[in-house]
Amino acid sequence: MARSEWSAEQKERTRDTLERVDVVAFSFDPFGKKKGCTLNHLDGRYGYITLNDALSDNWRILDYQSDELFGVYDSIEHLIVDGWKVST
Repeated sequence: MARSEWSAEQKERTRDTLERVDVVAFSFDPFGKKKGCTLNHLDGRYGYITLNDALSDNWRILDYQSDELFGVYDSIEHLIVDGWKVST
């Protein structure tokens, strides 16, 4: 059974990490590719936001494997509502 939403703690961690543009989150990569801040979607997809995009408040999420655009969000809150969170 798929999740319908992330926990309140996961959502808050995502807000905090992206608002602060946490250097560790944008430097560490569980897959070793260092593309940016890695994100998980409720449906199992992996994406990322580049450091330059985050510094510009440009919330573009790119596919982790293909670098294709998954979506562009107006705010951190909108990407959370759409099912994304920072990978932990």
